[in-house]
Amino acid sequence: MDSSKADRRHILITGPHRSGTTWVGRTISQNENVELVYEPFNPDFIRYNFTYKFDYWFEHTPTSARKKKIEKVFDQYIPKNFVEYPVKICRESGFSYKTPLIFLKYLFLNHKMPRYLLKDPIALLSAGWLYERYDLQVICMIRKPLSFAGSLKVLNWDFDFSNFLEQEKLMKTQLEPFKEEMVQVYHHGDFIDRIALLWNVLNFMILQYRQAYPEWMFVRQEDVAMKPTEQFRKIFQYLNLPYDECIKQYIRKFTSRKNPVEADSSSYQPRDSKKTLDTWRERLTIEEAERISAATEKIYNQLY
Repeated sequence: MDSSKADRRHILITGPHRSGTTWVGRTISQNENVELVYEPFNPDFIRYNFTYKFDYWFEHTPTSARKKKIEKVFDQYIPKNFVEYPVKICRESGFSYKTPLIFLKYLFLNHKMPRYLLKDPIALLSAGWLYERYDLQVICMIRKPLSFAGSLKVLNWDFDFSNFLEQEKLMKTQLEPFKEEMVQVYHHGDFIDRIALLWNVLNFMILQYRQAYPEWMFVRQEDVAMKPTEQFRKIFQYLNLPYDECIKQYIRKFTSRKNPVEADSSSYQPRDSKKTLDTWRERLTIEEAERISAATEKIYNQLY
């Protein structure tokens, strides 16, 4: 690929929630030419320049009844070239007598067009659509099931499988193998059943992506936690972004063993990255860990 083109491509960081997407997205966005876009697929958030509200968590755009509307919104939100970028700026600024001047300003300063970084685990099921329609560079995070479950348990983040089951076309296509189990867990399962199944579903999609899009970068959260400076070097290289001393200092600050192991909230905070790998041991009982391991073994063995 032409390096100049790669330097201009927008970016998607996705993967299951609690898999390091915020950590990786925030680190990459320390580059002055990268603008972080926080979870446009999240139904709980409304932004001043992105007012579309999704019906479901993990909505699958290709089979959505509102696909054309979603495409229209994202076509306006993600500029594909140097003409669409000043149009986007003018639209978001509000049209006025100054609009032509604003358009010309950003058109002739096109070298300043940022690379948008969509940090969005909720976009995981639509990642293939985003990649194909907008030619994004994609980094897909992966996290082990016990760590995933422990992180959700400590935050009391459950999951309602009606978000999948009500997407009928999705259930007849990509997620058809899980339909019976989803119905069973939806009506009779407990928290551990739901979290184990959710991990399976999300990582089943990652396996499909890994086969369909080998050009994507698939990153294990555990690898980044163990060797953050080394792994981020590879990430920045993949994105054709400079990996300078300021970035390295930022990484060391947020991953140092001087930082606490546990965060006091779900917000992004400095952590001792290596020690976070074992926090699930304090969060899950032995029985819960055994159940999760048994339920996720098949897909886990294909990823690790």
